[in-house]
Amino acid sequence: MGHTLFGALGLFSLNILLYCGHAQDPRPVLTVSPSWTSPGDSVTLTCSVEPPSAGWRFFWFKAVPDMLRYYSYELLAGGTTGTEQDSYILHGQTHTAGYVCRAGRGDPVSYTQYSGVKFVLSGGVNPAASLTVSPHRLQHFSTESLSLICEGNSAEWRVTMVNEDGYVSSCSYWGEMTRSTCNTNTRASSGVYWCESETQSSNAANITIHNVPQPVLTVSPSWTSPGDSVILTCSVEPPSAGWRFFWYKAVPDMSSTNNFYTFELLAGGTTGTEQDSYILHGQTHTAGYQCRAGRGDPVFYTQYSRVKFVWSGGVNPAASLTVSPHRLQHFSTESLSLICEGNSAEWRVMMVYEDGYVSSCSYWGEMTGSTCNTDTRASSGVYWCESGTQSSNAANITIHSVPRPVLTVSPSWTSPGDSVTLTCSVEPPSAGWRFFWYKAVPDLSDHYTYNTSELLAGGTTGTEQDSYIIHGQTHTAGYACRAGRGDPVSYTQYSRLKFVWSGGVNPAASLTVSPHRLQYFSTESLSLICEGNSAEWRVRTVDEDGDMSSCYNWGEMTGSTCNTTRASSGVYWCESETQSSNAANITIHNVPRPVLTVSPSWTSPGDSVTLTCSVEPPSAGWRFFWYKAVPDMSSTYNYYTYELLAGGTTGTEQDSYILHGHTHTAGYACRARRGDPVFYTQFSGVKFVLSGGVNPAASLTVSPHRLQHFSTESLSLICEGNSTEWRVKKDEEDGYVSRCYYWGEMNGSTCNTDTRASSGVYWCESETQSSNAANITIHSGDVILVSPVRPVTEGHSVTLGCKLRTENLLYNVDFYKNDKLIPNPARGELLISAVTKSDEGFYKCRGRKSPQGLETLTSAESWLSVKWTNDEPEERVHANMRMETAADG
Repeated sequence: MGHTLFGALGLFSLNILLYCGHAQDPRPVLTVSPSWTSPGDSVTLTCSVEPPSAGWRFFWFKAVPDMLRYYSYELLAGGTTGTEQDSYILHGQTHTAGYVCRAGRGDPVSYTQYSGVKFVLSGGVNPAASLTVSPHRLQHFSTESLSLICEGNSAEWRVTMVNEDGYVSSCSYWGEMTRSTCNTNTRASSGVYWCESETQSSNAANITIHNVPQPVLTVSPSWTSPGDSVILTCSVEPPSAGWRFFWYKAVPDMSSTNNFYTFELLAGGTTGTEQDSYILHGQTHTAGYQCRAGRGDPVFYTQYSRVKFVWSGGVNPAASLTVSPHRLQHFSTESLSLICEGNSAEWRVMMVYEDGYVSSCSYWGEMTGSTCNTDTRASSGVYWCESGTQSSNAANITIHSVPRPVLTVSPSWTSPGDSVTLTCSVEPPSAGWRFFWYKAVPDLSDHYTYNTSELLAGGTTGTEQDSYIIHGQTHTAGYACRAGRGDPVSYTQYSRLKFVWSGGVNPAASLTVSPHRLQYFSTESLSLICEGNSAEWRVRTVDEDGDMSSCYNWGEMTGSTCNTTRASSGVYWCESETQSSNAANITIHNVPRPVLTVSPSWTSPGDSVTLTCSVEPPSAGWRFFWYKAVPDMSSTYNYYTYELLAGGTTGTEQDSYILHGHTHTAGYACRARRGDPVFYTQFSGVKFVLSGGVNPAASLTVSPHRLQHFSTESLSLICEGNSTEWRVKKDEEDGYVSRCYYWGEMNGSTCNTDTRASSGVYWCESETQSSNAANITIHSGDVILVSPVRPVTEGHSVTLGCKLRTENLLYNVDFYKNDKLIPNPARGELLISAVTKSDEGFYKCRGRKSPQGLETLTSAESWLSVKWTNDEPEERVHANMRMETAADG
């Protein structure tokens, strides 16, 4: 029978198969395609060993049911020596069957473990082995009993299933095997089921087990007028055939504390209806309904649906609900009385929440006789009265949180004598409100509060209008409002205070700000000085969010002055118990970091350079200080110290500074100050004035000797000159400056980049010198321009080339200057025999053909710089260029 797999205590799994091998032996994974077949289909078995490696031969087995030991393995035809291919095709597959694989290699052969069993499933009829499911369907509920019946040529059968996780088990785990039938009671689960004997496997059935459904009852319409027809609809999920529907009226059970209702079958409901709907004719009053469904013999029932109510607001003399106060919208702080009247001696008040949950007065109020008093525990929902025989009209009541009205003032900034309109808004809007208006009187015994008990003139009984006009407003003052209605009166909360600001002078109360301006920086000290007729003052502010605070929160009150370094933007004023001062709308800015610009940023020796320092937001009184950035070679992170430029000790009133006779690459910074004591901004970022000119004391050489390089090339940046210690710096296109450490490796005075360089301006620097700068482009395309790193001396010649990533030079190319085609008889290079200043510009090259199918044949642009003959020592660039282009590649 071949190899045998033994079960352990009758439990087995597709994922756990015992193999007498070494723990490190791999376990292959078998896949079958397709997994469901029709008779005669071909099936491909594939055996995968992880990790993949060479030399394996694959062995293929059929899993033969062993009624004592689950399965033994029988080699498939031609399988003795295995196959080199990791797949095996079964032709003419007819019935459900299981398969296994393993692999072996070496001499002697070392085998993997066996794979898990994979089944090829078939739903086709097999006269020698068949499975019948009773009830005869593929979808069942978890409370239904299920019989799986095996028939065929064998005397001994077992029922096997594979669940959705691939776990395999037999009837003995979830049912009871009686001869050839497996009865599941209620323990079956979703999966594929089949019968098997030692010689046969039956058709397979993919059975789904659902939880016992709770149908959903819907009523239409849910609110009715007397005499309306109402349609009840009962839905069972998932939909399936064979259901009969049963319809019930919910009858109040006054003796029960928890189970509020018993259920009474509606007329003609004993045997149920085939239709999932039922029509109630002549609906008169509020009533609850329920449904359930059943099918089968014996009948299997769903759960009962939740109770659904058909509401009626119409008057019913036999049962009526009165709400006091007599409205449908209430606030959560209001007491509410729900009064039941009619023919019954015993009543209860019921309600349904917005989520459909039903409860009685005992949960959220107190039932006294026929009245439910809610105090403040009522919630939004539909309320009604019911007795054992009657239900009242229903009331759809909404409970709102206690509103806080919103007060608005117009205008908020005034001139003396202006009229101001106060408006008080309550949300949601509703009728019956009276509005009460208050002036905020400072309470100096508490640093934070106001005594809001001072009603404005004529405010004792409130106003019907939601607005109030103050005539002849003179000084800063705060106001509040609230609203009330009902008897006894139910009040809203007080609104937040709103202030009417005045910047006008008030001899009885004035605020002076020192320094005397309205815009400050967050590190500046600020004094807010109160003066006037009072002996006791406090300084208040309202911030941009409307939050109010006093000096004690963010400063120190000394006598009548508030000193602070923690102020924030807002309106500030002084107040005593009787007076309020002028208001000051102060803005606090973060400590600025000025922005330095340099013009021009690339120079020729002797050029003048203008530095400009900008502070945001612009304001008066600044003096500007100008610094040269001196490299700090001892620092890992702080690359520069700042050295004041000539005449910079006291700063300049102008926001610009001119450097005359600029010679070499250098960095600059600025900052500004003002006030007494002096307040400084931060330092600006360092800005570099770049020069490509030769500096004998500090020079940068680039290898390969050109400005454009491929992203896959290694790049060497070599520093030479009078210093013993150098570092290579780069200024990227976004202004970020970094050193070789981050994108290369510094070896002595040379920075080797491997392939981590990116486009940017590179230069060398020591503590005393900075070299020429090179604007290097790192190109990911296929073509680069070959051009000199340093300026070409006027009158000398230069040759530009075009280099392909895979060749020394690209021939048959065009050259462009400032995007204009240059007439050029030569095919592979551009020779400028006597360079002049007019030859300066941006150059690029473009191939005329596409060798090797390449499409990107245009280089990036590079600047060709020309220097005067007497600028610096000569550099025979053209000779070097020709050698470099010939040697590259």
